[in-house]
Amino acid sequence: MEILILVISAFITSAISAVIGMGGGIILLGIMAIVLPDGYLVIALHGIIQLISNSTRTFIFKNHIKKELIKQFSFGALFGAILSGLIIFLLINFYEVQSAKDIKFDFLKPLIGLFIIWYLFFKKNNKEIISKSFVKVGVISGLASVFIGATGPLIAPFFLKSKLTKQNIIANKAACQMVTHCTKIPLFMFFFDVNYFNEYKLLIPLMFSVLIGTKFGKYLLAMIPEKLFKKIFKLTLFIIAIKLIISI
Repeated sequence: MEILILVISAFITSAISAVIGMGGGIILLGIMAIVLPDGYLVIALHGIIQLISNSTRTFIFKNHIKKELIKQFSFGALFGAILSGLIIFLLINFYEVQSAKDIKFDFLKPLIGLFIIWYLFFKKNNKEIISKSFVKVGVISGLASVFIGATGPLIAPFFLKSKLTKQNIIANKAACQMVTHCTKIPLFMFFFDVNYFNEYKLLIPLMFSVLIGTKFGKYLLAMIPEKLFKKIFKLTLFIIAIKLIISI
């Protein structure tokens, strides 16, 4: 029954992400947190599922990819992942625990919610070129991904203010998140002692589910006008931010 719930959830949430570019990942993370007992394992397995989901969206919308944007983001994400690995190593020694899975990071979620609201409504617009601005976005994503799991809402405001079309937003945000998940998986294997092969009975059906859900979501996206898409994107991001702020 638990696997069935997760399979259905993976389908629905991947379709949501394919339509509005985000939201699905964090909803799935919340559902997995209810069904699965260990918080660190939830984030680790969620990373694999979202890697497949984002990879599928990247492929489906490949014609809308901005290569320079992805290049800049990837550089920043790698640096951020290395930095997060160093922080985890220091925390393990500070708390004197055997593994990072014994450390709680929930306090970060409200801070991210506040950041989203500030960026959406209070940050002044600038004319920064996309190819330069997305290095820092990659650093933020690579650094935060291990600690909070779903970084989609965290980096989403940067895409919203970059004059991208709805297809550009879906494609490039998915590609960036794909890079982020690739950088954090080795960290979970090394610092959290996660063995992904032992979880194949859960991962395989969820992978197929997100593949189907993403393709279904692409058809729905074509029906949404550009202006309406931007409004839904921003509203969804605001709702997620409020949920993160009141999560503790």
